[in-house]
Amino acid sequence: MEFARGGRTVRSVGFFTELAPGWGFPAEGSLAEAVRDCGEADESRIVSYLRGGTWIWAEMGAERDVLDPEGPTLVSAGSLCTDGAWVWREDLSYYLATYHLALPDAFVARVRELAYSPPVVPESRLFEIATRDLGISMDQA
Repeated sequence: MEFARGGRTVRSVGFFTELAPGWGFPAEGSLAEAVRDCGEADESRIVSYLRGGTWIWAEMGAERDVLDPEGPTLVSAGSLCTDGAWVWREDLSYYLATYHLALPDAFVARVRELAYSPPVVPESRLFEIATRDLGISMDQA
C-alpha cells in the first residue's frame, strides 16, 4: 500500500510511536509520555466523541494494550476514524479512558465546539481522506 505524502487535508491525533502503522502521519511522541494521573473534567465526553467518529478504515486484527501486557486485547485497534477534519486510531478512545492522555489542544477545542457530537462525514469527504491522506487506491481493475 502506498501512502500520500504532504498536502494532507486532515490532522492526526493519537498516532503515538508505540502504535503502528502510522499511515505516514508524524508520530506525536510516546504514548507512555502522554499519560496523566487524571483526565479533563469532560474526558468521558471526549471518549464518546472518539467512539462516535466515522470509520474510514477497518483492521481485522487485535492488539494488546502496549502499556500493559496483562491488559485487554483491543479488537480492531488499528482501524481509523474521522470527523472530517481529524483522523485517529480506533483504540485512542481506550487509551484516553484508561490512561487520561494529554491530547492536542486544537483537537480538544474542536470536540468541545461541536458539543461532543461528531459530525456526519459525507461520502465524498471520506473518499478524499482515503485517497489523498491515506493513499488508499480506489482504482477498480
